[in-house]
Amino acid sequence: MSNIVIVVPTYWTWGGERADGPVEAIYDHPTPLDGPSTLPRLLDSLVKLEGPPFGVLVLTAAVHPDLEEAAAQRVEALIRPYRQHFPIVQFAAADLRLLRERAATAGFDPSLLSLRGYPNIRNLQLIIPHLLGSEVIVALDDDEVVGPDYLRVATEFVGENHPGIGGFYLDRRGGLLLPESEPTGNPFLDKSILMNQAARTLQAVPGRLVPTPVAYGGNMVFHCSLWERVSFDPHITRGEDIDYLINARLRGLEFFFDKKLTITHLPPEAYDEPPYAKLAQDVVRFIYERSKLLAARERPEFAPLEPEALDPYPGRLLREDVADQALEALQRLATPKTVIRYGSPEEIVAVAEQRAREAPPRYFEFARMWPRLLEALGRDRALRDHWRSRWAAD
Repeated sequence: MSNIVIVVPTYWTWGGERADGPVEAIYDHPTPLDGPSTLPRLLDSLVKLEGPPFGVLVLTAAVHPDLEEAAAQRVEALIRPYRQHFPIVQFAAADLRLLRERAATAGFDPSLLSLRGYPNIRNLQLIIPHLLGSEVIVALDDDEVVGPDYLRVATEFVGENHPGIGGFYLDRRGGLLLPESEPTGNPFLDKSILMNQAARTLQAVPGRLVPTPVAYGGNMVFHCSLWERVSFDPHITRGEDIDYLINARLRGLEFFFDKKLTITHLPPEAYDEPPYAKLAQDVVRFIYERSKLLAARERPEFAPLEPEALDPYPGRLLREDVADQALEALQRLATPKTVIRYGSPEEIVAVAEQRAREAPPRYFEFARMWPRLLEALGRDRALRDHWRSRWAAD
């Protein structure tokens, strides 16, 4: 049984024959069912890894339930050649059905487990290695590659004293900063500038391992002492990586940044949303995040966390003026076409504020339930034996 599990989500959409097929879950750049996948490129880089033994878990998600079986078959064909190099198994829709059945048997709502939406998929990223008895999870994405020493660096410090560790994304030229436009004075429109400020601030702090306000979901390392206590928030729409860091901080657990821990991010270039749509998603995300921080102050089980402790990013987007800044940013980018498709600035902010009032209590209930869920699933002999036999077979 591998003590270290590398987990890789992979996202799939309709092929060219049905490019306008129905969509129930939105992902940044899902792979068309009949298109080239970036997953083998990542797995090729894992073949070259030096350091401790590991296994790989691939989580397969699709934009619509009608695609799930075909996506699972495609992924199975992609990963099969790599079994000669390391244990590798897939978790897909059929596996979710079994997991839900066992959760219901233990008295939990099976709908809490899902392969739809980033945070739900990330929670499965924690649950399956837990069933395997693993100690360390290394989270990567399928549009990345890593160097031969990546795993040695990733596991050098992780443990109870450093339960969560993140690292940098490098672009195809080896740079770690995002492209910047001229400052506008609006933190939503200046998000890239703030993210680069955060990166420069981390670089300027002496030492290799430093406390951090940011993490990147495709380059995160989790110790079991962290994931047994802290879940991803099912109610966050995107930015689940930084949100997880915030959830950990609310539980009094520090996240660290390892300056030597880098991956190369090579996303497909064919898919891109309009800036107004991306901004609308950020508005929902940050208005909700601020509301969650405020609500946590009233709950003694959570440690206090002020937005300033997360400066410059995401802290600047969690201030009291977040809704006003969001409205101004949306108004600057709005066009008649985008308003028809995504809603007016006023509508987007109103929906975000309504959601921010309703969702935090549901997250707090989920957070209280999470350790009990993992304990119950971990005690489920049938479930544990199922996954350990799958692992051993590979």
